[in-house]
Amino acid sequence: MKKLLAVALMFAPLGAAAQIDSLKVDTTMHLSGVTVTGARIYNKVDRQVIMPTKAIVKSSTDGYDLLKRLSIVGIKVNAAEQKITSLRGGSVQVRINDVKAGVEDIQSLRPDEVVRVEYIDNPGLRYSDAGLDAVINYVVRRRYSGYVGGLQTLQALWERFNNSFAYFKFNQKKSEFSINYRLNHRWYDHQSMTTTSSYIQPDGTVRNRDYIGFDNTMTYTDNNLQLGYNLAETDKYVLNVRLNFGWMNQPYYGPIQRVVETAKPDLLTYNRASTFDKVPSLDVYYSVNLPHKQTLALNAVGTYISTNYAYRQKEYLYAGSLDETLKNEARNDYSYTTDGKKYSFIGEGIYTKNFSKTAFSAGANYAVSRTNNVYTGAVNEDAVLNSNNLYAFAQLQGSLGKLNYQAGVGANYTDIHQGDVGFSRWTFRPQLTLLTNAIKNISLRYSARIQPNLPSLSQLSDVRQQSNDMNVNDGNTGLVPYTSYSNRFDVTWSRPLFDFQTIFQWWYAPDIIMTSIIPEKQKDGSWLYSWKPMNQKYFNQLGWHNYLTVHVIKDKLDLSANAIYLYQDSKGLDYRRKLGVWRYGFSAALLLGRWTVEYDFQTAQRTLDAESVYGGENTSSLEVDYKYKNLKVGLGCILLGYAKGYDYTADTRSRYYTSMRHTTIKNNGNMAYITIAWNFSHGRTYQTAQRRINNSDRDSGIK
Repeated sequence: MKKLLAVALMFAPLGAAAQIDSLKVDTTMHLSGVTVTGARIYNKVDRQVIMPTKAIVKSSTDGYDLLKRLSIVGIKVNAAEQKITSLRGGSVQVRINDVKAGVEDIQSLRPDEVVRVEYIDNPGLRYSDAGLDAVINYVVRRRYSGYVGGLQTLQALWERFNNSFAYFKFNQKKSEFSINYRLNHRWYDHQSMTTTSSYIQPDGTVRNRDYIGFDNTMTYTDNNLQLGYNLAETDKYVLNVRLNFGWMNQPYYGPIQRVVETAKPDLLTYNRASTFDKVPSLDVYYSVNLPHKQTLALNAVGTYISTNYAYRQKEYLYAGSLDETLKNEARNDYSYTTDGKKYSFIGEGIYTKNFSKTAFSAGANYAVSRTNNVYTGAVNEDAVLNSNNLYAFAQLQGSLGKLNYQAGVGANYTDIHQGDVGFSRWTFRPQLTLLTNAIKNISLRYSARIQPNLPSLSQLSDVRQQSNDMNVNDGNTGLVPYTSYSNRFDVTWSRPLFDFQTIFQWWYAPDIIMTSIIPEKQKDGSWLYSWKPMNQKYFNQLGWHNYLTVHVIKDKLDLSANAIYLYQDSKGLDYRRKLGVWRYGFSAALLLGRWTVEYDFQTAQRTLDAESVYGGENTSSLEVDYKYKNLKVGLGCILLGYAKGYDYTADTRSRYYTSMRHTTIKNNGNMAYITIAWNFSHGRTYQTAQRRINNSDRDSGIK
């Protein structure tokens, strides 16, 4: 029994020692005459702990496969597009042994090495990203047999849509050497944007315009190469060095539209932007176990981002066809190029100390960057932004009888300046979470937090980007951070046959940064409409989320459903808009020996931002897989039943401007694809310790 508890605590997260007695159980196993109870899902103060079954592990080939088959409430996994999203709308961070993981790390994850998956749906102060909605943490026991590797690819049958990945890891005594490469390629030739709009001038004149989209091409190739070295002595120290090099080439994208307006000649707006990014980075990590149940982890990351960006925006008198029009001289040319360079350093340290019934953690993260973006053409400017960000936190987690708690505070100092313009500010982030499992099979949890929110680098830039003769996108150097407040109450009911969760949530943000549409009168008497980020009055959101998973046949058939209601209230300096909307979905997963069949359907999310309602993408996917030993082949289809493909909507209702926009990608409609995955390994078993923290930087700051 002591050995079993030691193993459980070895792989437990921070503070788990204080939570072991709160775990709820559903199944039983016998070990050397001792009865030990365990459950597929355990509820803790900040997370759910999910134990993958043997059938799920056997049918999975990587981290995406495994996560999809676990049917975690509130989480959607799109393995075809390598996306993990939250139905609550916030961002999702993925970690492996508490190390922030990228797409390539999830793809190289071996399901048979996963001890458990932690669904941290109430991220604590340890995570410096205040916008996180959830964290997925794979707890992995690495077992390398000399070497391990794999290859996998997903290829659409009649579209140029490909995801490919390869990895290889070699172990020699305490050292591990690794290399992996990821490629994502897209080529869409049926992308278009159509907008029906009205411009209401301050003098009362209304101009109605239709922007009729042409089918045009959007393509990109995204590459990432990673070299790694790990030196570790189990239970003593870990040294990990990773050299990453990412490069992305997106040679052209943007809408081409015919502009139709009563009593005006037809126009053509031609937008063909291009981006080429190179992002090398060096990541060094060291952790050490100290006496008396103490640990110290340190991480340093240096990154250089080089960006060549070309914004080609021209306006022509329409000459009857696209080809004939482009032979003529442009009426207006708003094009410019950007030579972007960014240097950044991120350093982080975290200290932990476990006591008998509590766990204490504290740490600090310091990030400094210098961004120099040189604009040439219609925009001529040298935008130099200097950013310094310090985040520190202290957190206590434990239990008082049947009540589990997590409490702490984070402090953030931010200094961002472009020349003499900018701001420096301290913000604080207290958080309290309470959980009780006093009612059998039912978990009750309440959480309250205060979060600082910062403007992005591109929002702070004073660069003006003009899209046509009537619209321009501006930055705002006068933006200041704002604070948001949230309260959340969860009820989770778990039984062998089903798992049910209902969540009541309230989020309020005064002085939030949202867009204002401001008309500006030009010298010739015409009006130009500026889309400018500003600190507005408030944003208020109430949410009710319901998730149900029924285990119809144990380890063979799961059915899941969700129903979500959101009420959103956006109050600007001179506007107010409200939105109440339902969203629902359904999924099914059938495991029959070597065969797996999965279907997923989800209605599009609709979110209110300032005076606009944005519609996301529908989900309707079907995949059938066959796995034999280490080889898996599959056939699938995304947007099944949606021949028109993706349709992203934007509905804007301003006192000066109204519009309905549809951005469509027909190529993805009923898109069938094949998947092939093969993993291999050889040699003796070896176990290595893993990192606990990780950082990265991919924000170039370019508009």
